Amino acid sequence: MSTKSGAYAALLFACALFASGYVLVRAIDPQAGMGMFVTQSMFFCALTITLFGYKKPARKATRYDMAAMAFNGVGSPLALFLVLGGARVVTPSLASIIVNSNVLMIALLAWALGRKKFTKTQFLALTAGFAGIVWISLERGAIGGEARGVMYLLAGAVLVAAITVTIERAVVEIGAVAVTRWAYWIGFTTSLTAMIVSGQLKFHSFWQSGLAMITGGVSLGAPALLFYFGMSRLGSADAAAFKLLIPFFALIYGIVFLDQIPNLSSAIAGVLVIVSVAVYQFSGRADAGGLASARTPGVSQNVKP
Repeated sequence: MSTKSGAYAALLFACALFASGYVLVRAIDPQAGMGMFVTQSMFFCALTITLFGYKKPARKATRYDMAAMAFNGVGSPLALFLVLGGARVVTPSLASIIVNSNVLMIALLAWALGRKKFTKTQFLALTAGFAGIVWISLERGAIGGEARGVMYLLAGAVLVAAITVTIERAVVEIGAVAVTRWAYWIGFTTSLTAMIVSGQLKFHSFWQSGLAMITGGVSLGAPALLFYFGMSRLGSADAAAFKLLIPFFALIYGIVFLDQIPNLSSAIAGVLVIVSVAVYQFSGRADAGGLASARTPGVSQNVKP
């Protein structure tokens, strides 16, 4: 198998595993509490990355890098809590589309920080993508019981975008695997502390712990390592484009395991979001015809978010 073929296979498998989390969350016992489940999942995710993906950091971390990893570590369990909480009530495929819209949010944040400017094609793609997200959110939010789920998913997507932009430099300088490993251990420590302080630290059942192990190891840790493997061989832009497959896997899982299919209107809006992200990813770097940055021209404009 060629290097590219191996990378493609790794990325395809990673997307299939990432999508499984949107179905596994439906098996969580509501009485067990989402906080404890997130804590256990963070532990198993950090353990998986440490055991199977250990890699020496490319260079020593600076104070900025440490601060970025700390922010990632504190934000990751909260983001996981929000995403899992929303995915419990929203159809898996639509939940994954809302979460993966963080690609559009990352682009907007990068522009606001002066790290990027857009071509007209990219700007139109982002506009269409946000329109699709607004439509899905309004429609699903109007359905009984899903309004809170949509709010959780949107908040999770925004937090993931903020984490990604903050951690960007550390990932480039230290390495994605090393940064993720430290971030998840910090995340586990943070969530464990929160459980102890709130008095919610308790063992619920072997089923709940086993589900957390599968979620942390199989739906988070393993696909993260596979994704970084593919990214190291294809580049971040091409690897990121594969994440567009996650909603399709989530759709298949939702139909097979939960007998859930989005209605036609939501499905059309979801396709609009996926297509807009694809157009944004493949439209290339900004040129002289791109929109002006929000910051001064002296700052690098073409850093890929």
